[in-house]
Amino acid sequence: MNTNTRMTDSGAAEPPIGVFLMAHGAPNSVDDIPQYLKNIRGGTESSQEVVQIISDRYSAIGGSSPLREITTGQAKALEDFLNQGEGPRFKVYFGMRNWSPYIIDSVRQMVEDGVKQVCVMCLAPQYSTWSTELYFKAFRTALKECGAPEIDTRFIGSWADHPLLIDAIADRYQVAQKKLQDEGWEKIYTIFTVHSIPSESLDYGDPYANEYDKTVNALLPKISPGTWFQAYQSQGMIPVPWLGPTVESTLDKVARYGRRAVLMVPVGFVSDHIEVLYDIDIEFKQYAEKRKLELRRTESLNLSPLFIEAMASVVWENLA
Repeated sequence: MNTNTRMTDSGAAEPPIGVFLMAHGAPNSVDDIPQYLKNIRGGTESSQEVVQIISDRYSAIGGSSPLREITTGQAKALEDFLNQGEGPRFKVYFGMRNWSPYIIDSVRQMVEDGVKQVCVMCLAPQYSTWSTELYFKAFRTALKECGAPEIDTRFIGSWADHPLLIDAIADRYQVAQKKLQDEGWEKIYTIFTVHSIPSESLDYGDPYANEYDKTVNALLPKISPGTWFQAYQSQGMIPVPWLGPTVESTLDKVARYGRRAVLMVPVGFVSDHIEVLYDIDIEFKQYAEKRKLELRRTESLNLSPLFIEAMASVVWENLA
């Protein structure tokens, strides 16, 4: 019998409960970047200059992003965790907004599998009307296009300070902190980061900054970081004001104290992708080196067992 199928008393197959993970998506290769950027911009072509900038960044991390592979692993690990023991069976899907597997294609598969109830969550713990709601809208649209708007859908908004998520981040932090201490760094400056969004979003009531605070405030008692800062990274190329302070300005502030170790904690990201592997590991590291700072970061959550358990707990709580 399929491990995602449970039999009812009448002998009929009971459909699994769906869990639908969503992420931004990333191109499979540098050749995909023009179409990828076109998807992000709603069908508008990007300038050759922008295409070249993004292509150079992906080339610097090996020509592609590991996001799809990692998300596939997260989905499988979550499905295995949810299906331990007796109880309802779960089937975990994932869809991307801007690259394959697209949300519409994964929703279509979910409908074909007969799912009648689904929990939908973005792989970004901090809720934002500017970003999270776009994913939810894409999911609703996909349900309608697949002729299945009646599916019982539980949208999971914020899980920014879920205890198990905080434990997973704290675990990564403590490992990275100890490594720096073992190398002789006594004074470590910590910089928390999330992805920036346009500043005007807060003027319209977006709770994103408060969501960020919830994550950091839950972490502080767990990790006792000493001197710490909050910054926003990966501001977009749209010529509008973006939330700050930037990582660069924060590194400038730390550099005034002289040679220091800096530990970056990207609490807004749960996987390795371009914003981690290029923006932090290459761009910010080079920026720090020029200011005589030793910059490290916490390992991404990726397939952390604590992180997988955190996602499972969030699902169960939203079904209760």
